[in-house]
Amino acid sequence: MKKSLLFIVVALSVFTLTSCASSTPVTIDPIVESFEAEGTKDELYVAANNWMVENFNSAKSVIQFSDKEAGIVTGKYLLKETYTYSGYTATAVGIFAIIKIQVKDGAARVTVTPDNFNSVSSSLVKEEYQYTKEKAVAQIQSLIDSLKNYMKNDNSNDW
Repeated sequence: MKKSLLFIVVALSVFTLTSCASSTPVTIDPIVESFEAEGTKDELYVAANNWMVENFNSAKSVIQFSDKEAGIVTGKYLLKETYTYSGYTATAVGIFAIIKIQVKDGAARVTVTPDNFNSVSSSLVKEEYQYTKEKAVAQIQSLIDSLKNYMKNDNSNDW
C-alpha cells in the first residue's frame, strides 16, 4: 500500500513539474546591415578581425574563416549557453550565431545568422532567465551596433 501511494505521489510530482514548462521553437531570419566606415579594405579587414577577437570572449566563440584579399571574416559566436536535463544530469548546450563581416573600401556589411532554438517558458523559472526570440534579436542588434561603433572609431593604427 505504501509503495503504491509513493508511486502515485512521485508520478503526480513529475507530471506537475513537466506540465509547468512549455517549449516553443524559435527561428530568426538572418539579420543583415551595411554601413559606411572610413578606411581602405585592408584597414577595415584588420578592424573587423580585431573586433571579433575582442568580442569573442567564450572559448566556444571562434573565428572560422578569414580571407584578407576577399575582405571577409566569418566566426561562430556563442549567443547563450543553455542546459538540457536528463534525469540528474545537466548537459551544456549552446545557442550560436554565424557572424560574417564583409569589407570594401569605405564600407562594411555584417550578416548574423542565429541557430534555431527552443524558448522554454515556465512558471518555475523567472522571466529574466528565459531566452526568447526578442532577447536574441536584441543581443544580435547590440553586437551589430558594437561592430559599427568599433569600425567607425577604430584607432588601432594610432599608437
